[in-house]
Amino acid sequence: MKTNFLYIVTYFLFSLFVLVPIIYTLFSILFDNSFLDNLSLINSATFLLMFRSIVIASLIGLLSTSFGSVLAFLLYKTNFPFRNSLKLILLIPLFISPYIIAVAWKDFFFLLFGNQKIVASYQALVLILSSIFTPFSMLIIGSALSNINSKIEESALLITNRRNVVLKILLPLIKPALVSSFVLVFIFSISEFSVPAYLGIKLFTTEIFTQFSAFYNHSLAFIQSALLILISISLLFSERKYLSEAPFLSIGTKGNVQKLYELNKYKIGVFVFLVVYLSYSVFLPYFVLFFQSFQLGIGAFAEAFNLLKSTIFNSISLALTSAFFIVLIGFIVAYSSVKGRSIRLQKSFDGILLIAFAIPSIILGISFIKFYNQPSLNFIYASYGIIVIAYIGKFTFIATKLIANAIRQVPKSLDEQAVMQAVSEPKRIWKILIPIIAPTLFVTFVISFILSFGELGLTMMLYPPGTEILPIKVFTIMANASQSLVSSMTLIVFSLTLFLMLIFHWIYLKINRR
Repeated sequence: MKTNFLYIVTYFLFSLFVLVPIIYTLFSILFDNSFLDNLSLINSATFLLMFRSIVIASLIGLLSTSFGSVLAFLLYKTNFPFRNSLKLILLIPLFISPYIIAVAWKDFFFLLFGNQKIVASYQALVLILSSIFTPFSMLIIGSALSNINSKIEESALLITNRRNVVLKILLPLIKPALVSSFVLVFIFSISEFSVPAYLGIKLFTTEIFTQFSAFYNHSLAFIQSALLILISISLLFSERKYLSEAPFLSIGTKGNVQKLYELNKYKIGVFVFLVVYLSYSVFLPYFVLFFQSFQLGIGAFAEAFNLLKSTIFNSISLALTSAFFIVLIGFIVAYSSVKGRSIRLQKSFDGILLIAFAIPSIILGISFIKFYNQPSLNFIYASYGIIVIAYIGKFTFIATKLIANAIRQVPKSLDEQAVMQAVSEPKRIWKILIPIIAPTLFVTFVISFILSFGELGLTMMLYPPGTEILPIKVFTIMANASQSLVSSMTLIVFSLTLFLMLIFHWIYLKINRR
């Protein structure tokens, strides 16, 4: 009963702070005097730009899912040596802000060809974002492969070969994960602002930002963004069945015995493929930034550090605060969802989380500005609180899915035995459930922290005047800074993120040993 009440309170507060600003902005735009005039500006050029954005996001989704499937099979279903270490290394691009990777690739082409124009293309955008989101696809698909009962594969191998098992049994079983991977990467890609903005590529998100920040045409910006929202939400709801069935980054399948395949004669080929992919997606960007930062000495790096040092504590504390509340809300929602309480309310809350996740960061930022920029709400608008609320709205969907899948893996018999012994529900949660899913809760916290730490679109729209936040300072300075200074700033952010990942990984190992 207490957990049900807590769920209702969470639903109310999330709706009040996240959904109401979106609805408020929508109605304020609809009843604005300039609405019809701005609506007439939606022409063939607008739809052409939208179509181009859809095509690019689809290509990124297909490439990421394809490469993610290959990597997932090699690292989750074969006996390739050091596969667990390789998984961690391959995750690095996912935890680095996309614009940092874009800077690295721009530096690479400058070193290779003496100019950076070649990277300011749609092809380069697809390759950069695909390298960033492929690890995300690998996690989703790898989780699905890990959850397949090994007895199914062993039985099938008795009557057919390995190729048929993979194509006719494994692929159909992981179809929900494949669809989820494509849908989620598509939404991330079509909502991405920082990389196309940095590369100078015109897409729907950059056009919306231009209308809002340069021309102050909030109405037109929101009308344009409504098209993106409609696409994302339609895709999410049409594939809701697959999204609900997908393991979605399941963590801690300790009791599941997996069937691992021998590589034999393919081991050398797999080794070459992984070395090439790791060099392209992980090592090359970092070493290019390192070379560009120090090729003229340590001066540029020292200047970059002096510029950024005052922002590091603010950015880390802001991300930590956001991650804590994201995990807390995610747990409350996931627990009630798995337990099947208030089915109608649960579906409504799931829909709100989907909508908040599907809305591009720029549009969510516009909604928060229009709603909270009022005298009575200035205590939120003029503080870091508005950014924390925005991060919660944006990333709670992911946290909820992670935690819900972890709760589903806990044997029901444990809870049933505690009920028979008259153990109260809060005690069952605190003494039994939380210790079991602690690794998942921690990983969810880390993912939420990294997403919040590297988020640029929302932060750029909402950061209070007079405050300093790391991604904002880097992105604003790099517009007029020298190449070596830009590389040095991005190298500092890259290295700081890697350092934080190492600390989190060490803590995770400590938690798992208990």
